[in-house]
Amino acid sequence: MEQTYMMWAMVLIGSGIASAGATGLFLPAGQRLSVALALVLGAGAGIASMFLLLLAGGTDDPESASLAFLIASLIGLVSVLAGLAVLSRRSRAA
Repeated sequence: MEQTYMMWAMVLIGSGIASAGATGLFLPAGQRLSVALALVLGAGAGIASMFLLLLAGGTDDPESASLAFLIASLIGLVSVLAGLAVLSRRSRAA
């Protein structure tokens, strides 16, 4: 089961990266690099939540560690998508 968790986590991480790239394609030329900030936001949120989950649940069981990675990947993806939504709205207003 832990391998399934890890595979889904990588799907979520890849989806966040692909979303950032797709959003960058539609931004004006001077604003495309700002999608990197959404990726940094997602990475930070994912790393922080992963270690909080590991501190809360322990690292003795490999399956619980894989589940923590999956949940952290989901939190990171939501953070990236929220950052991209803010970026898209700001670029339309400018």
